[in-house]
Amino acid sequence: MAAGIALTGCTPADHAEVCALQEGLWAGGPTGNQAYLEWKYNANPFLDDRYTVLARTGPADGSALVGVVGVFGSPWEYRGRRFTLPCLTDTIVADGHRNSPLFHEMVDEVLTRLRRDGIPWLLDFGDQGTVPALLIRGWQQVGVWGQSVLTRTTGTGPHGPWDDLPVLRGARSGLRITAARTPDLDAMTEVVRDVPDDGRVRVARDASYFAWRAANPLARYFYLVARSEEGRAQGYLVAHRSGVDSDDGPTPTTVVECEARTGEVYADLVRTAHETLPGTRVLMWTRDTPEAAAKVLADLGAGFVEPTGRPTRDRPLPSLLIRETGAAPAPAGLPDLTRLDAWDFRGVSGRGWR
Repeated sequence: MAAGIALTGCTPADHAEVCALQEGLWAGGPTGNQAYLEWKYNANPFLDDRYTVLARTGPADGSALVGVVGVFGSPWEYRGRRFTLPCLTDTIVADGHRNSPLFHEMVDEVLTRLRRDGIPWLLDFGDQGTVPALLIRGWQQVGVWGQSVLTRTTGTGPHGPWDDLPVLRGARSGLRITAARTPDLDAMTEVVRDVPDDGRVRVARDASYFAWRAANPLARYFYLVARSEEGRAQGYLVAHRSGVDSDDGPTPTTVVECEARTGEVYADLVRTAHETLPGTRVLMWTRDTPEAAAKVLADLGAGFVEPTGRPTRDRPLPSLLIRETGAAPAPAGLPDLTRLDAWDFRGVSGRGWR
């Protein structure tokens, strides 16, 4: 343990200091950061903040907050069986402690608490720059996967409320595509229910999950739904922007997820999103993307960034790391979670949980 540092849990009495320290992450101000903490942890339907760890200096140094490691609950399912996996998030270390072992000591404390409670794994959709240090400490990198990046000129996208976009027609499917700023829970859950189970672990998406994600106070979400003439939902797309950045600001717009009954509908949603979303960059994870949608992205001029196997080059790419806590036994019947092909990430993007 770093000299004079104490590791504790997080209580409501700590929130003001946590918000002040995490201003460097979220720039939401005291009110916005507090609302974010309440949403991410207290309102999370899957796990509370019991595994979040704080680091403080000793009384002689003012008991100052110098580090936070957040842990939130992410919902998953495998062949109809649902379970929660804890995931590292919202990590920050104060200046003056960033070249110390403090981050790893906080994570070790998280692992100790998880092991005590019999929870076998901890996930991290993390910064590629931390991968080598985490691998040395027992983490396993499940894999890195590619993304597309469409760069556009300033001012691209709608110039009025997203909800005011006219009803569009999919070029391939002919379906009606409508835009909204709030999720159509019935339409989205209807589509998800009909997505075939291909034997991989996937994000468990139901109305409670969609509603919780949409309530992120520091995010702006953009929804597209494709419907038949009879009104039946055929597909949807969800995109995210920082709620504290302007439309032409530096943060990207990220396609969080897209689901559709056919590849043609999927491609229509992807085209519509990339033609109408705000932002000078639109990112989309391309793992499991149908061929028709990949062609649309190429036609629009998006660049495809694929893994190189070199952490310094792959740092911008999405990646999953997993750590066994040492709790035993692990649940029976699950595939090997250290293999990339065991996971279906179509329903999750790191920004989807921010």
